[in-house]
Amino acid sequence: MDYQSHMLKMSPLVAQSFLMTVVGTKLYTFHMQMLEEVDKGKFKMLDMMHHFTSGLKSLYSTMTYEGIDFVRTNCGGAGYSVWSMLPEMYSYYSPVPVYEGDNTVMA
Repeated sequence: MDYQSHMLKMSPLVAQSFLMTVVGTKLYTFHMQMLEEVDKGKFKMLDMMHHFTSGLKSLYSTMTYEGIDFVRTNCGGAGYSVWSMLPEMYSYYSPVPVYEGDNTVMA
């Protein structure tokens, strides 16, 4: 982030990561509330949580995969070097958006 051009390009990815963290924290709160309700025999939130987590898995896995690729290509040759760990992250994460089939269905 030493260069203004990189800062301009990468800032939306940093903002997305903060957004994912905030949503994840709120989702955790909903999850804990759902577990309390399930203990009482109420399953209404279970369906809602399934929809939220399925949709967010689809959205977040695609955003993360595209973000890793974006960073890798914008770092030039350094992004393809092993020491950056970006090629390893890219190859490790590339199948995640399609583990359960087309992400469109999950969304």
